Amino acid sequence: MAEREPSDLRVLTFGEPLVVCVPNGAGRLHQVRRFHTGCAGAELNTAVGLARLEVPVAYLAKVGDDPFGEQIRRALREEGVDDRLVTASHRCPTGIYFKQWAGLDGRTEVFYYRSQSAMAEEGFATYPAEEWLASGDISWVHGTGITWIIGEAARAASDALVEAAGRCGATFSFDINVRLKLAPEDAWRALLAEVAPKVTWLFLGDTEAEMLLGTARAQEVWASIRDLGFAGEGVIVKRGAEGAEWLSEGGVLHVPAWPVSNVVDTVGAGDGFDAGFIAGRMKGWTTEEALRLAALVGACAVTAEGDYDGYPTWREAMSYLEGQGGVER
Repeated sequence: MAEREPSDLRVLTFGEPLVVCVPNGAGRLHQVRRFHTGCAGAELNTAVGLARLEVPVAYLAKVGDDPFGEQIRRALREEGVDDRLVTASHRCPTGIYFKQWAGLDGRTEVFYYRSQSAMAEEGFATYPAEEWLASGDISWVHGTGITWIIGEAARAASDALVEAAGRCGATFSFDINVRLKLAPEDAWRALLAEVAPKVTWLFLGDTEAEMLLGTARAQEVWASIRDLGFAGEGVIVKRGAEGAEWLSEGGVLHVPAWPVSNVVDTVGAGDGFDAGFIAGRMKGWTTEEALRLAALVGACAVTAEGDYDGYPTWREAMSYLEGQGGVER
């Protein structure tokens, strides 16, 4: 098969999609009476971010054969994400979660209703994606630790897909994406040790590094990840308002965060960051350039309520990167 340009090859993200119920105002959920719904889920968010940045992307998941599952399928198609690998369960429902804005700082808190969802109970079929990998249609696979944690069926399917990606020489990026409401620290620490040797690009936040590795210092994080058997191209540490770092054998490269004038909702920012980085690399950019795009998408994400509503289009991203605008809304 003739070699293709990176932009002609698809990225595949896989993980559980959710419908998010967003309150129409601040307050504890038992006080709120009106909500609007949207679509969410870490890997779905990343897929949408990639599609907006004009990177061909497919999404692998299972939903319930219910109205929420249909809402997710429609949203994916509207955003330009290939949903042919999304299947429906006739037995289990689509997962949902609620957002809450309360307290003195109005911080975002989430409440999950996903333990008996289609993905958690049944996992997902990997064989169509494996065929795409074998044919060269997929060159990059992206997942997060959430998919391994939500259920044994999803964990087994995730392992099978990552093994197939390795056999086919595809890049595999992994964001640990710790959610302590889903599992305790020890489970996440064990998962990181299990998956690290299989990863090309590893993403984690500074607080996650501190929690799982006992340090957030760049060189110490790099040494700890290497001790787990990591042999990929690099570790990306997300540091919020302090920017991000690329850790590798060559040392540490720091990229600053984009200034944001109005932070509305931070949920989805990390997923958007991942999308920006993957998009940059898929377009043949250097790692530093890809990190700058990642930082931009993450900054745009926090300017809107929905998980991915703030993600920029490719035209908008290029406008910012070329110095024609600031992150304001």
